[in-house]
Amino acid sequence: MKSYTFETNLNAYLLKTNFIILLIFGGLIFGFSSCNSVKYVAENEFLLVKNKVVVNDKKNVSNEINDYIVQRPNTLVLGAAIPLHFYNLGNKNFEADFDQWKLDSPGWYNFTTGVFSEKQARGVRNFKYKMHQWILKNGEPPVILDSKKTTQTVKNLTQHYYNEGFFKVKVTSEENQLKNRKASVEYFVNTDRPYKLDSITTFIQSTVLDSIYEIHKEKSAIMEGDQFRLSSFVKEQNRLTNLFRNTGVFRFNKNAITFEADTSTTNYKSDVLLLIDGKIGDFPFIVQKIQKVNIYTDYSFTNNANNVIKDSLDYKGFKFYAQEKLKYNPKYLLNAIFIEPNDLYKDDTRELTRKNIRGLQNFRTVDIKYVELENEMLEASIYLSPLKKYSIGINTELTHSNIRQLGISGKLSFLDRNIFRGAELLKFSIQGSFLDSKDAAEKEKLLNAWEIGGDISLELPRFVFPVKFEKLIPKSMAPKTIFTLGTSLQKNIGLDKQKFTGIVDYTWESSKTKNHSFQLLNAQFIKNLNIDSYFNIYKSEFNAIQDIANTYFDQTLTPDNVIGFIDSNIDANFKQSNPEEFKIARNIRNRYNIITEDVLVPLMAYTFTYNNSENYKDTNFSFFRSRLAASGNLTTLLAQEKDANNTKTLFNIPIAQYVRVDLEYKKFWDFVGNNVLAFRSFLGVAVPYGNSSAIPFSRSYFIGGPNDLRAWKIYDLGPGSTKSGLEYNVGNLKFINSLEYRFNVINSINGALFIDAGNIWDISNNSISDSEAKFKGFNSIKDMAIGSGFGLRYDLSFILLRLDLGFKTYEPYLSKGDKWFKNYNIGHAVFNFGISYPF
Repeated sequence: MKSYTFETNLNAYLLKTNFIILLIFGGLIFGFSSCNSVKYVAENEFLLVKNKVVVNDKKNVSNEINDYIVQRPNTLVLGAAIPLHFYNLGNKNFEADFDQWKLDSPGWYNFTTGVFSEKQARGVRNFKYKMHQWILKNGEPPVILDSKKTTQTVKNLTQHYYNEGFFKVKVTSEENQLKNRKASVEYFVNTDRPYKLDSITTFIQSTVLDSIYEIHKEKSAIMEGDQFRLSSFVKEQNRLTNLFRNTGVFRFNKNAITFEADTSTTNYKSDVLLLIDGKIGDFPFIVQKIQKVNIYTDYSFTNNANNVIKDSLDYKGFKFYAQEKLKYNPKYLLNAIFIEPNDLYKDDTRELTRKNIRGLQNFRTVDIKYVELENEMLEASIYLSPLKKYSIGINTELTHSNIRQLGISGKLSFLDRNIFRGAELLKFSIQGSFLDSKDAAEKEKLLNAWEIGGDISLELPRFVFPVKFEKLIPKSMAPKTIFTLGTSLQKNIGLDKQKFTGIVDYTWESSKTKNHSFQLLNAQFIKNLNIDSYFNIYKSEFNAIQDIANTYFDQTLTPDNVIGFIDSNIDANFKQSNPEEFKIARNIRNRYNIITEDVLVPLMAYTFTYNNSENYKDTNFSFFRSRLAASGNLTTLLAQEKDANNTKTLFNIPIAQYVRVDLEYKKFWDFVGNNVLAFRSFLGVAVPYGNSSAIPFSRSYFIGGPNDLRAWKIYDLGPGSTKSGLEYNVGNLKFINSLEYRFNVINSINGALFIDAGNIWDISNNSISDSEAKFKGFNSIKDMAIGSGFGLRYDLSFILLRLDLGFKTYEPYLSKGDKWFKNYNIGHAVFNFGISYPF
């Protein structure tokens, strides 16, 4: 009865809490929506609240059309014009209103200046004034209906459909005055039928251009029967310009191309004539080759008087020049240069050369110029302005990850460019961090752990390997070899660790959107430094063993003698009488073995990345990454030593042997008003075999945290539908999906609504894992936890601060009737602080 009463009271409390949250949230929305939205709309003006475009008697649903509407209503956030209402909280006439208040209420003003000094009262007044100005600046002023802009929108829509081949389009508008000084505008579009391209003829005045055109005309962007579109003609103009300029026609430019289209017919067909001039001025278009290539390796763009050549070298037909002694080995510098003597002129090789030289990170400026010689061949000159050979950098930053909630780090770095005269980069750095870590023993303290480390790397702009790969991976793919050695010491993070890392990495770009990385070696040695502190850190396991010791053996344990207690008492006799307690104890013992073991991970990995993002501001792109890693295969074949568990070792350290596959896909859709819909899916599988029966703890999967399943804290969920109560839950299969809608609220403040679904499972044959933790095919999809929530993001341009609130929506470990929305309340919600977006 008591249990029933407690549960009833608890449910009532949670229901009340949810109701209060809903009431507050609804009150805020209602409060904003009920604000006087026409506060700053004059009596003879109207607030524009709606645009409607009707195309051929159907409401338009294309976002593209909105680009042609000059005047749009105020921005809506979750159905309410929050930026407008925020603006209306400000007082545009604060100074005049304050002066009038002084005249109307002299008693109150004198009382204020009597309690405070005149200077203090003036300070309060200035503070209020600045506050109102800040509100007005960050809010959104009302959009007042402007008939001139309505007329301009009609012209824009007409021109848009005209460019799409609807030459008989008719566009009209209607302004509707609504109640309370509000208005809407309707645009009516009657497109009629589109014109189609009929015959396409050419008049090319140059036989050189005509012969090139005929070879490639099947790739034309305009074909007979296609709908007439201006964009198709622009695309064809650009195609032909690129074609001619990449087949040796150095003098050609797009202004030599014109189109004539007859749109006066009544049969909705248009004849097109393509005209291409045969010369520019008095100079005919011809195919030109490159005769000379000059490379100035230390050119000064700021002081031409100093560009006195003192050293030069002729190498394979290329002329190298330097003001002092030539510092770059021509053999290696030519790996980034694609303009060669006796080749046809091509825009592509010019841009590829510029791109790859910049990628060397040795030069501040790259300029490429061409000069026509008397024999009508070309002389190419590449002017390079080098960066300083040595540079030292000191930087600090805030860091954030799922495990390390907050970090403050400092880094001292040293860079030596062109160390072996082949445009190499030698980097050396020392870094230290104070961290707020989930793994720390003293979790209640802020910045409860620290880390110090150093690394050295050598980056070479070519492959360094006994076998040559030029045919498979040519220099146009910007091949690089990176050697890295590093070490770090983590203090008060889990058991405290020391790590040594060695990496040999080969990278290349097969296209603008595709990158590859092959790590011939990614070896990591992990050594735990304070194993004796295990049960001080993993307190739930200590408490479980203590309960067994108290109940069945009447013993009080300390963290130092737990392992000895298990080894001495938890035996076959204890198993016969207490099978469940035996299982608990042996699980703890086995987990202790896994987590406290020192491990050597000699990894070989290949990573493929596809990213069609144009730049860092792009919000409409796709991303895919796959990584295949295998650890320990070669090392275990060579190793001869074994430990007491018959596990092969190297330097008395067990060799981890496993294979791991990670797949990640992200897609971003850009909507009207800078709103973005983002999707992320991740699938990872790690399988131990041969020399290992488990995945190293540091290479296992976990779930939860600010960048993951945000309704659960890191490590709190899984595996499967288990509810272990352990602080650290890991698995070797992970599947997670996230969908997030991002929108602007006010100025630099953005909001988000999100839903995450995922979990981890165990797919090994480990006997210590519960059945509920195992992955059992598609039937285990029901074990995916679901979290949903909302967040705020503050964009400082150089950094984005994020706060997300995640609610437990579906909990697979609860009983059948309680899985959905059982703990969907503020009491069980998780606050996630993050830096940058979660994905």
